[in-house]
Amino acid sequence: MTTTVTRFLLAALLIVTAAPAVQAQPTTARFRGIVEWAEADRLQIRRPGGSTLTLRMNPRTRVFAVTEAALRNIKPESYVSVLAAPGPEPRRAKAVTLYSPSERGFEAGTQPWDTEPGATFTAGWVADLKGGRPLRLTLGYGGGQSSFEIPAGTPVTAIAPGEKALLEPGAAVTLFAQSGPDGALSVGTIAAGRQGAVPSF
Repeated sequence: MTTTVTRFLLAALLIVTAAPAVQAQPTTARFRGIVEWAEADRLQIRRPGGSTLTLRMNPRTRVFAVTEAALRNIKPESYVSVLAAPGPEPRRAKAVTLYSPSERGFEAGTQPWDTEPGATFTAGWVADLKGGRPLRLTLGYGGGQSSFEIPAGTPVTAIAPGEKALLEPGAAVTLFAQSGPDGALSVGTIAAGRQGAVPSF
């Protein structure tokens, strides 16, 4: 009897001590919108549906500048991401982003994306590039390759290190935020449009 009670108490203790560790695991979410205002440690955006969202920033929050680019800027040595519509390969690109050398490796691989059901986000190095209409692009990354068709008129942007001065009212942003144990949202990465550019992811 004593042994059974002891085992029960030990199991209960393990559950109680493990619970805070589970709750402390942060979750990452993406938010898109237009900057309403920004302070040294806080940022408010207006989301596409009209609601506002306030998030915390910290000294480790990274800001990237997004500018307009063109398909001709894609070179054999480029690191590129493609937001693609659902379907078999070659997938139809909905948007393309080119990365500065310091950001090569960002989100390398392919993964589901939240822009529409079945959408994918793929980032990698240019493995093959064939001109024409549509342009055909193959990206390589650790563990595989993915191919795409990029129609003329597809939005193309470039991303490079930026600064918090870009977070001015009216700027389009995509935020990568984490929710802490208290439920507050803290921004780790911000992609901010410069001169009217809109982040493509």
